[in-house]
Amino acid sequence: MTYARARLLLGITGVGSVVLLSGSLLVSQVPLKVLPDAQRWSVADFTAMLSLFGCLVAVQFPLDLMGGFVLPNRWRPNPMAFGSFLMRWLRGVAVQGALFLFASLLILFMGRWLGIAGAALAVASIAIVLIASQLWLAKLVATLPTRWAGSPDTDSASDRVGFAGHAKTASLIDQSLSLTSRWGWKRRPIVVLHHHDAGFTGGVVGLPGMETVVLPSESLHRLAPEELAVTIARRLEAIRSGSRTRGLALAILWVTAGFALSALLPGAGVTSVGQLAMTGLGFTLWTFLGLLTLPTLSRQASYAIDGKVLKSGVSSETFQQTLKTLDALQDDEPRRSALIETIFHPVPSVDNRRAASTDQLPVAWHAARMTLFVSWACMGMLVRVVHCNVGRPELWVMLPAD
Repeated sequence: MTYARARLLLGITGVGSVVLLSGSLLVSQVPLKVLPDAQRWSVADFTAMLSLFGCLVAVQFPLDLMGGFVLPNRWRPNPMAFGSFLMRWLRGVAVQGALFLFASLLILFMGRWLGIAGAALAVASIAIVLIASQLWLAKLVATLPTRWAGSPDTDSASDRVGFAGHAKTASLIDQSLSLTSRWGWKRRPIVVLHHHDAGFTGGVVGLPGMETVVLPSESLHRLAPEELAVTIARRLEAIRSGSRTRGLALAILWVTAGFALSALLPGAGVTSVGQLAMTGLGFTLWTFLGLLTLPTLSRQASYAIDGKVLKSGVSSETFQQTLKTLDALQDDEPRRSALIETIFHPVPSVDNRRAASTDQLPVAWHAARMTLFVSWACMGMLVRVVHCNVGRPELWVMLPAD
């Protein structure tokens, strides 16, 4: 049993439990029997929504405890005190609860006004706002202070020291960006975030045309300039090729369409709390379907971006060493079977990336995990029970990316 395999089993348990519970409640129509069915506003709407989120937190807390405290302390260095885990968890849950409550009330308002079309419009609008504010929300949910930030408009490292005189960080990033420019990529704004969870990878945030590359501070201590350049180049290629934009579009479409279809199920709807709860249960099953299908698109985009980066002039040795170093910082699972990866992993393993064909179009980068994040727009119950982020508030908003 390894750390990665233990997390996978926990994720299977968590997702399976939530899906089975949702299915049984949907079939028995329990929400319609115990929740308000009135289609006019009352205080009961607010208290019922709050109670629903409280029940969700209670169901997920044992999973969070295992994923955020027990397993990391068993396998990873620098064990975390329970008090520290609890405070971080409470902060993340409080922020998520406030956002879920706001989203549910807005969906209910639009549903009572314009029906399912209005509720779907609310979901899509919230999803776009979530994407635009992902960096801010990630820092609100977890303690992720900015260690350095730079704009592509300035070329001097001394002009972009950023925070607390991090000249060494600025110099390292400058060296890396010089390499990415030589390889043919346009510079983008970069933010370096400090984090406690070694699995934090950063990624790309912001709406299309306003992207920012987010880097984890831990990577700067472990990667040589050439390896950091490979990491940045892959994310710049995801932006330049449009793969990241297509991933966002797919995530918004999947969530919005899934919510609208779930609202058409027997007993579901968008005009009462009971109906909305039924819709949420149906959406959980839809999200589960996405967990089984969307990772294939994410892996395909990863392979394609790998190929673009290798063709730009990056040495194969540097590329492979970068993958190994980053994998070791996460779950340290450089190889896994094809079956396990196909079902559970949107980010391909190091060994599989070495052997895969990379001469293809990067269709929708990071689509599977962006769909989970965008599911915050309609109170997705699986957004933080998957194996990669269960119990890890720093990864609830910015799920691990390749």
